[in-house]
Parts: sequence; C-alpha cells; structure tokens
Amino acid sequence: MSNQFTTGLAFASITALCWAVLAIVLKFALTFADSGSIVWLRMFLAFAVMAAFFGLKNPKSLRVLVRPPVLALLAGLFLSFNYFGYMKGVEMTTASNTQIMIQLGPLLLAISGILYFKESLQKTQLIGLAIASIGFFLFYWDQILLSWQHHHHYVVGNLWVITAALAWAAFAIFQKLQTKKMSPQEFNLVLYAVSSVSLLPVMKFNLISHISFPHWLVLIFLGINTIIAYGSLGEALKRIPATYVSLVITLNPLLTIFLIHILYHYNLLFITFEPVSWKGLLGAIFVVGGVATVIALRPKSVSQIDPKLKAEPAKLN
Repeated sequence: MSNQFTTGLAFASITALCWAVLAIVLKFALTFADSGSIVWLRMFLAFAVMAAFFGLKNPKSLRVLVRPPVLALLAGLFLSFNYFGYMKGVEMTTASNTQIMIQLGPLLLAISGILYFKESLQKTQLIGLAIASIGFFLFYWDQILLSWQHHHHYVVGNLWVITAALAWAAFAIFQKLQTKKMSPQEFNLVLYAVSSVSLLPVMKFNLISHISFPHWLVLIFLGINTIIAYGSLGEALKRIPATYVSLVITLNPLLTIFLIHILYHYNLLFITFEPVSWKGLLGAIFVVGGVATVIALRPKSVSQIDPKLKAEPAKLN
C-alpha cells in the first residue's frame, strides 16, 4: 500500500470522524443556542475564513462574489436549507437518528441521476437500494417506538431531515452543472456567502451577548470542524479514488452511534443518551451498507459527467 493511498485514507477518516463528532456537538450546542443561530454562525465562520484565505493568496478569486453565477446562487440556497433542515432534525430527534436519515441524500441523488442525467443502476446497486430501504424502515421503527411519548415531535423532526436530504440532492445537481464552468474553490466561496446571507433571518443576534466564553468555544469548534472536514475531504480526493473516500465517509453515522455509547459507558456523555436497540442498530448497518453499495458501484459515466464532483455523496453535513 503506497504512502499516498495510506495518507488519503487517513484524510478520509478524519472527515468521517469530524462529521461523526459534529452531530453530537451540535446536539449539545442546542442547550444554549437555537438551530438558526448555530447554522448561521457555522456558515459565516466558514465564509470569513475562506474569504480571508483567498484575500491573502489569490484576491482575484473574490471577484466571483460580485457577479456570482445563477446556478451557484441556487446551489447556495439549497445548501442553506440542507444545513438548516439537518440542524432541525438534530434538535427534534437525536444525533444518531439524523445521521442515519440524512443518508437519504445520496440515494435521492442516485434516483435524480436516473431521471435527469439518464444514468442506469447496476443490479447490485438496486439490491443496495433495497437493503438501504429496509434499513431506513428498521431504524425508523426502532426509534419511534423508543420515543413513543414524543412520537409527533420525532415524525416532524424526520420530515425536516427528509426535506434536508431533498435539498442536498438538488444542491448536488446544480453543483454538477456549475462546477464545469468555475473552480470548486470559488464555487464553495459563493456557497458560503449565499448561505451567510440567506440564513440571516433565522439568526438571533441578541444571543451573542448572552453566550458564555465556554459556549463560544463550542461554536468556534463547530466552525473549525467544518473547515477541517472539508479540507481533509479535498486532500483525500487528491490521493485516492472518490469511491474509497465515499465508502469511508459513509461510515460516519455508525461512528456517531459508537461514540455516543462509548461516552455513555465512561460517564462522559454531555447530551441525553440516545438508546438504539438491536433492530435500530441492524437498520443502521443496513442503511450504511446499502448506501455504500450504491455509491461504490456507480457507473463510470457518472464521473464523466463532471469529474470535479467526485465526493458528492460525502457532502451531507
């Protein structure tokens, strides 16, 4: 195994771990801030850091903000809703549940590829789709039984996650089309700028003066987590095929469940414990396995449509 391949796997693992931890810390952040403010602060920090970086390294790249492409603007709006819907899912259900249910995104993108880009699925991919569907049912059944007293809250939360997955699939389609005409870095800069503006209405600025220093550290951690995750993702894609990157990152929902149980075992859990029975765990494994199968066996024609969009199934957080 070459050093490049090993390093690439390491970077992909960092991304998966960042996103596994992210869901747990987001749940904790909800104890002192609202969903909208958390999402806005994440996106604004990402935009500020990226804009500062381009301002120092390549100021010409900032010109894209003056007249951004329409497709990039639309992609930014859908990504904004994806982030907000994901956050509402974490708020109204659990970190584990949201991590599993958001995996609908890659499946919806595969379906959109069939309908819009006229792609075809292999038989093994259809089996993966069926396995993932069974997994979603098992996990949903398990979680709604465990939270029956608040099942209405749980159902509404999952509706938020489903719409977030739909929004992400739409974002990915616009990304496919637009990144043929502009660099991925400039595209991301526009995304974060649009998100920072479009999410302004849900930001409660009076919250800023009431947040304690330790809580500010948590919010800063969330922003840094996002930057490290996407930075590691890019480094991984430079070194190893996108298939391997996607497969590693798809494991992040199972990592979230594992981390929660480890922290609970050692009495270190700083959020409410999220129980998962054997049905739920089996469902989670089915979801991850099914989605991984669909991603791993994607036809070569998919990458030919847009070679720059190699990690689309991974951009769910």
